[in-house]
Amino acid sequence: MAKKVARSALDNPEQHLHLFIEEVRDYALLMLDANGNVLTWNAGARAIKGYDAHDIVGRHFSVFYTPEDNAAGKPQQALATAVAEGRFSDVGQRVRNDGSRFLADVVITAIFGPRGKLLGFGKITRDISAGGAATDQLRASELRLQSLVDTVLDTLVDGLIIIDRKGSIQTYNRACERLFGYDAASVIGRNVRMLMPPEISHEHDQYLRNYHTTGVRKIIGISREVTGQRKDGSTFPMHLAVGEASHRGEPIYVGIIRDLTARNHTEEQLRQSQKMEAVGQLTGGIAHDFNNILMVVMANAEALLESRSLKPAVRRRVQQISKATGRAAELTRQLLAFSRRQPLRPQPTNLNELVTATGKLLHRVLGEPIQIKSSLASDLWTVDADRAQLESALINLALNARDAMPGGGRLLIETRNQLFDSDYAAQQPDVTEGDYVMLAVSDDGIGIPSESLSRVFDPFFTTKEVGKGTGLGLSMVYGFIKQSNGHIRIYSEVGKGTTVRLYLPRTGAIAETAPEPDSDLMPRGDERILLVEDDPQVRESVVEQLRGLGYDVVEASGGDAALTMLTAATAPFDLLLTDVVMPGKLGGKALADEAAQRWPHMAIVFMSGYSEDAITHQGQLDPGVRLLTKPFRKHDLAAMVRKSLDESHS
Repeated sequence: MAKKVARSALDNPEQHLHLFIEEVRDYALLMLDANGNVLTWNAGARAIKGYDAHDIVGRHFSVFYTPEDNAAGKPQQALATAVAEGRFSDVGQRVRNDGSRFLADVVITAIFGPRGKLLGFGKITRDISAGGAATDQLRASELRLQSLVDTVLDTLVDGLIIIDRKGSIQTYNRACERLFGYDAASVIGRNVRMLMPPEISHEHDQYLRNYHTTGVRKIIGISREVTGQRKDGSTFPMHLAVGEASHRGEPIYVGIIRDLTARNHTEEQLRQSQKMEAVGQLTGGIAHDFNNILMVVMANAEALLESRSLKPAVRRRVQQISKATGRAAELTRQLLAFSRRQPLRPQPTNLNELVTATGKLLHRVLGEPIQIKSSLASDLWTVDADRAQLESALINLALNARDAMPGGGRLLIETRNQLFDSDYAAQQPDVTEGDYVMLAVSDDGIGIPSESLSRVFDPFFTTKEVGKGTGLGLSMVYGFIKQSNGHIRIYSEVGKGTTVRLYLPRTGAIAETAPEPDSDLMPRGDERILLVEDDPQVRESVVEQLRGLGYDVVEASGGDAALTMLTAATAPFDLLLTDVVMPGKLGGKALADEAAQRWPHMAIVFMSGYSEDAITHQGQLDPGVRLLTKPFRKHDLAAMVRKSLDESHS
């Protein structure tokens, strides 16, 4: 039974500390309340002072003092000093339960609450009575304490170091061996400066000298974040708390260390997420109106280009307008993708097939100076992803690689299956344990400086020359992967190249065959369509496009008017084409739900420049939803309307 209790304690960090305090038999470790009454009593206190817990708990600690010290008020002075200075230390005579006296080394530490309220005191007493037997017992107790430091405290802190007044390391636990890379034999007796980067190590001894001279605490008793240096020269952030104690009449300093690498990484992930959310809010606020404006410009430019009477000089100008509008639309889409506001159309996809198909385009885009190689894993798992967005991400990464190799070079595209276990997931707060498929793009170009590497996913951040890029390519890839519940990592070394790895969750579905490219001919029809759009300019442009394709179009300015038209119609509508975000009581989604219930054979297509969550679920389109993302071209409109009508008829 005792073994089971001990094992249970070792499995619980709070029980570790209780076990540690209870099992120390060579030190009296006890807690006092704010008035000095005994609250706790450990095995060491019983051994040194002779009281059982039920005899002493609740009594004032002055019972341990000699009559003459009590008469002089020393117990009260000790508590007052601890409150004023944080700690009290003393070597003097104390009294056991049986009346015998012993020489005690005592340290009392005041314990304060968050608002400075005195909660009580911690008290440590050690019997330092003279004699060979006592010396042997002291040495044995130190060995047992070192054992406890190496075992129990390993589970509570990332490192514990004790130094003397000169800065020489006296105690260095096993957790420190793992943290710094040195074994204990390599550091005991050496100055603690060896565990600090050169730029701050020289300050440490000066801090100690100043404290010994002036008593001003700049590092003692103060918790702060500092930088540690490992044996291999690498550095890491750590939280350091330094306390002071006395050992054989000499001061010693105890450093408690916490490795902050994982915490700082988590905080950086949180900052990135907050930054993305802020950009998303900004983008969402302007995307709806901005895309409506682009929709009007794009539709009118296309209408002008369809005119055969347009003069060549004017046609060239209109073509420039059309191209610029397309670039503006792509810029908005990239912002929406980065902020996870772009609706996704996930489908089971085989990355090997996608890489092979996209590779044909990459050869034309990248040019002959870039050699494209691939290493595609066999038996690759299937992923559930938006194929168009994934192709766009791959092209973006390839173009970045090309720009990093101005004189030419090698581009390597890899795929493989990847398992992320619980250990990896614990280190990466944005990763869920499970099976993933990796798509990696590597180049042997100029690389990215380390000071820029942490910012490469920030929107509008770029290492390219002015005019060479928007700074949204990697931001778009980042947002797409995160919205797809995936993971992204980038590795780079100046002069050697860069690798970007994308990880998408595995799905059990069977990959679908990629659709054939659409024909350049715009499909037409003569069916009856109800167009619902609150922006009059957008509505006019889309009506003109649909009538130009041969359709019979009726228009409405909002959801309420559209429902009235549907109800009063003498001839049925074949398709409802509605904006998602509209003013009034009846938005696009509510209108579509009502129409689907009352006229189930009518096809429904949504239009939106910023869909929010009306027709999406966690950023992905709801099943069966058809969406035209504004601004769209006439060809996209024709294809979507014809496909929706044909599926409805069938």
